[in-house]
Amino acid sequence: MKRALSIIILLAGLVPSLVFAVSDEDCFGCHSEKTFYTTRKGQKISLYVDSAAFSKSVHSSVTCIGCHDDVDVKELPHPSELKDVNCSNCHRGEVETFSASIHGQALKRGALYAPKCVDCHGKHDILKSFNSASPTFKMNIPLLCGRCHKEDAPVAKLYNIPEKNIIEHYRESIHGEGLLKKGLLVTATCNDCHSSHNILPHTDPNSTIGPGKIAKTCSKCHVMIEQVHKKVIRGELWEKKPGAIPACTDCHSPHEIRKDSLVIGMADRDCLKCHADQKPLVHKEDISLSVHGKIPCVKCHADVTPEHGRPCDTAGPVDCSSCHVQQSEAYASSTHGQLRAKDDPDAPYCTDCHGSHKIQSKLDEKSAIFRINVPALCAKCHREGEKAALRYKGEQVDIVKSYQMSTHGKGVLESGLVSSAVCIDCHTSHMELPAKDERSSVNHLNLPQTCAKCHRGIYEQFSKSIHSTNVSESAEKLPSCADCHTAHDITRVEKDKFLQEVSFQCGTCHTDVAETYFQTYHGKAYQLGYLKAAKCSDCHGAHDILKPSNPESHLSRSNVVETCSNSP
Repeated sequence: MKRALSIIILLAGLVPSLVFAVSDEDCFGCHSEKTFYTTRKGQKISLYVDSAAFSKSVHSSVTCIGCHDDVDVKELPHPSELKDVNCSNCHRGEVETFSASIHGQALKRGALYAPKCVDCHGKHDILKSFNSASPTFKMNIPLLCGRCHKEDAPVAKLYNIPEKNIIEHYRESIHGEGLLKKGLLVTATCNDCHSSHNILPHTDPNSTIGPGKIAKTCSKCHVMIEQVHKKVIRGELWEKKPGAIPACTDCHSPHEIRKDSLVIGMADRDCLKCHADQKPLVHKEDISLSVHGKIPCVKCHADVTPEHGRPCDTAGPVDCSSCHVQQSEAYASSTHGQLRAKDDPDAPYCTDCHGSHKIQSKLDEKSAIFRINVPALCAKCHREGEKAALRYKGEQVDIVKSYQMSTHGKGVLESGLVSSAVCIDCHTSHMELPAKDERSSVNHLNLPQTCAKCHRGIYEQFSKSIHSTNVSESAEKLPSCADCHTAHDITRVEKDKFLQEVSFQCGTCHTDVAETYFQTYHGKAYQLGYLKAAKCSDCHGAHDILKPSNPESHLSRSNVVETCSNSP
């Protein structure tokens, strides 16, 4: 009996809490009335809750007191002043992220119009983001954000937000057009770039739109874009040196309006305040006409310090490799680059050839690197008496003058033939190396392929000949183009100079054969100056020299009669 009595007493103690626990029905008993309201600070505030909308919300399985825990009282009505719902009870991660964001910080300060969870998600009618009726549905995001971020919104007016017309510009962008005009749900909306809860200004290093992370943000959709851009941009600098190279938004403006710099807020006009009339002088017109005209100063001069009275006092030489990776790697391997790495004062740098602020396209006739202007550009150092010529004195003899007198030089300088070979066609634009270096484009192993860029037909003949490394294996050096035609003073093969020398050139390798040739009728006539006399190339061919045992040889049994009959 005592045990039974104890159980009854215990149950009696529990009954009040069971009896007085507030149910959803209790809540809707009042809150289902559309006229139900309260007054705060003289304003009527509706307390109506649409039970039908609530039943369809993501919180339909959650009781009212699950969110409004201070409503769970023994007797109704509950106090009229309730605490704000603490969403972190269930959504802790999202709330912590929001609290650290620019929105959350504004809310902590009590800033007017600072958004709360309910301002974006709703209150009792919260729907999943994939529901088209939800304000957080992808198609509705621009409209949701536009409540505050359009130009005439109260927030924009109150805080004088500089990013005016964000929504209007987004609507005109390729992203906005894709979403709003074409209904493409795969296109980017505000939260794809700014995130849903961790919204931070671009100056914050943790921001998804900051220069250090913007590439990763854009790569969520543009998966291959970084690999594509790495062909011209050293990709790791995005993370290691934010601002050293253009971020995505410097070329592809975020809301259809370009910023001068997302990194340190220095516009070109700030630089020109001094450099328009102080050394180093920079002319605004030169920049506007340059191929870099749309690139802000701070993208090249990334080592400026805006906190200094004169920000550029910390600036050093521009590192062109930030954007021009392949060209810079080639330059670093070249003779020019190696000399510069040793701090040689004579070593040329990018600006010595391309210019500094008025860099023009190689297709511009006024550009120093326009094809016809290249010989004069290289001659600044390589002309007899200049610094490069003095460095190689004894090894090379007036190569500029030799080139000018060559068939290539005359084609460019006298006839204006832009198709005629200039210095960079043979030596390349950035990886100039001496001929003895096997990496060099003018090394005897690589020279045939270099010449083949113009003389393709001749190369195909030569590559099958006994002089080609493709055919013959020899411990001795096989002849290449420059052995017969020279390097810089190349003459036309039908001119007397070449005809007078060609057989003697063959004799430098084929000494025994040359000795017997000059004893023949042909050889003696040739030595006496009769240039129509049969020469080595008349019988053996010029570039397609094959062994006589080869049926295709000029001297094969089937071809020798025709070869001799064609000789003068």
